[in-house]
Amino acid sequence: MRDERAIDLLDLFPPAATVSSTPVALTASSLALIGPVPEASVLHIALNHLRAEADQAASSSLSDKARGKRRAQEEYADEAEQPLVPATPARPRRVLILSPDEASIRTELANECDVSLLGQRVDNETARLLDRIDIRYLPTSAHLTYFLATVYTSSSGAAQDAQLAFTATGASAPVDPSCLPHEPTMVILHGATSYLNEPDQARSGIEAYGSMLAHFVSTFEHIAPSRPFLVLFDPLAIDLALPVLPLHLAESGNVRKRGVEGVGSTGERDQMSLSRIIERFFDWIGEAEEINSGDSPQRQSQFRRFLLSCRASPRMRTRMPSQQQRVGLEYVMHRVDDKDPEGEDEDGVRIEVPA
Repeated sequence: MRDERAIDLLDLFPPAATVSSTPVALTASSLALIGPVPEASVLHIALNHLRAEADQAASSSLSDKARGKRRAQEEYADEAEQPLVPATPARPRRVLILSPDEASIRTELANECDVSLLGQRVDNETARLLDRIDIRYLPTSAHLTYFLATVYTSSSGAAQDAQLAFTATGASAPVDPSCLPHEPTMVILHGATSYLNEPDQARSGIEAYGSMLAHFVSTFEHIAPSRPFLVLFDPLAIDLALPVLPLHLAESGNVRKRGVEGVGSTGERDQMSLSRIIERFFDWIGEAEEINSGDSPQRQSQFRRFLLSCRASPRMRTRMPSQQQRVGLEYVMHRVDDKDPEGEDEDGVRIEVPA
């Protein structure tokens, strides 16, 4: 049985692509992914998280020996005239995805066209699991900030008062959009770098991105009795660096520049990569990069090979041997068409994880 506070990298891919692969489990409660990770991995990690609930239920059924031990405990409790405290049932799994742009995520999924999510491959069980994924579209950083500041679950003690306060505003919506009907067991922040295109965010430098991540992590620390898994999908973050200082400080003339002549433009200020900020908030950070296979251009257009390298964050590295601080796996994006024997008349991409 998998450690309840572990994330398996194979969960980023469709089950059919990983049946013969050895699990790559990270002991972690949070994971950040940057670079060209498949867009469909946002859905796959959510679906596999939900599928694992049934697997855990099956593996937790008591064996004869365990039932005997349970009976012995009950008899001892009777003799001691003390009630046996029942085990706390596991929360039903739910996934929350926060994304800045509905049109963008739909377009990216359509362009990638993972065939495992098309046609007859989407069985009734997968369709049922998709209903347990709540996607909230927050188009600006102000929307994200407001949602993170006000989000609550319908089961929380403050839910009734919050709903009454929302109704008192005269809003036309019958339900407060900040209310989650279920406690999430996994929360995914998708495409956070999109918010950096806003003028105010661009002027703020690295502080804007760090504040978003800090707000995201702190919000879901206490939203439920047990902290949900937190996942960041931000492909563009792999190549981005932002100024350390906000623009108004860099232009004030009171800050000594290190190796920089003049002040003013964003490019002239000292920079910090986003990956260095990300590793301060997430247990593991995974960077995907395409591998140059040296194949002919025609074959490269059909088979694109990638390496996902994961490293533990500085705080995680203090708790583990050096040989366990980096892991990785390869995956292949195989373009298929109606001529492919396994294409089933569908043009798209089949994701494969070599054993």
